Amino acid sequence: MPTTHAKHGPSSLNNKEICPHWENRPGSSAAADEGTMMHEAAETGRLAGLNPEQIAQVRECLDDVDQLQDEIPGCLRYTELQVDVCGLTFGTADVILLGAHSATLIDYKFGRIPVDDAENNLQGWAYALGVFDLFGVDEVTVVFLQPRCDLRTEHTFTRSADYDRMKHRVATVIRRAEEKDSPYCLHPTNCQYCGAKALCPALTAKAMMVAEKLPERLALPAVMDPLEIAEPDQMALALRLAPVLIEWADAVKAHALEMVRGGQEVPGYELKHRSGRRVIKQLESVWDIVHAEFDVPLEGFLPACSISVTSLEKAVKSVQERGQGAKAIRRLNQLLTAEGLCLTDPEITYLAKER
Repeated sequence: MPTTHAKHGPSSLNNKEICPHWENRPGSSAAADEGTMMHEAAETGRLAGLNPEQIAQVRECLDDVDQLQDEIPGCLRYTELQVDVCGLTFGTADVILLGAHSATLIDYKFGRIPVDDAENNLQGWAYALGVFDLFGVDEVTVVFLQPRCDLRTEHTFTRSADYDRMKHRVATVIRRAEEKDSPYCLHPTNCQYCGAKALCPALTAKAMMVAEKLPERLALPAVMDPLEIAEPDQMALALRLAPVLIEWADAVKAHALEMVRGGQEVPGYELKHRSGRRVIKQLESVWDIVHAEFDVPLEGFLPACSISVTSLEKAVKSVQERGQGAKAIRRLNQLLTAEGLCLTDPEITYLAKER
């Protein structure tokens, strides 16, 4: 699976059309890691490591691709193919099904939020342009498979009617994203997933409007751009302000939830529910069931278990003679560390208010 990413990759174009300064969030997340894992499973066909729900979603996508392929005479199938988009950007297409004069571009979306329809989706437009150029076909059908949303959207573009306008739109989005003077455009959903919101002057201005109307007004730093605050006393003011704004946001969410639960409607929002986290209790009983009913050996069961270091220390301490608990815990940690069985995450450094 290719790991290089374009500066203005196809998957970010929808966001950058709303705000040219939009950026991907740095690092990773559980949802992103899950999506990557499921994409790799769909690419390779190897489903080991996926849970039953993930397996079902991947298989649904693969079945849809097989069906589409069967409908194309003499079809050639390409997976994870990197395509250039008119020299403007590049990206990796999940699946391309190539026929004699047309192609079908398929993109997997394993998230739980629907994406823009294929007819208007800029990511799909960018990939379609790349397919037009790479294979010289007359038609490209873009298909977004979204199994968790129970959605499949598709649209067919033609070279004669669509190519020029598609290229112009993609080029315009990228040009505006390259211009430093492009406007900052606030948008509730777009801002939520932007990696540059901490430095966004438009969001900062909104935050200051909130701060000035709080009951207990705080002194505001003279400069609001975090990267431009150079004086320690000004940074101290900013640090005092930050948790207040966070608390205000949390209070808004909590009160809004109470309003909706009380029967009021908040325009644009609805009450939703998701399953709580499943927790395994009484490990011995679980082992008895798994081993007896499904013949899982101990070496297959143990990797699915996790140990709380704190709980393990308490268990060791509980069977020691009085006054020997601390010594036993130190010995336990020495033994586990020496065998590489207990690892410590990197130290976390943070600022805290002096007491």
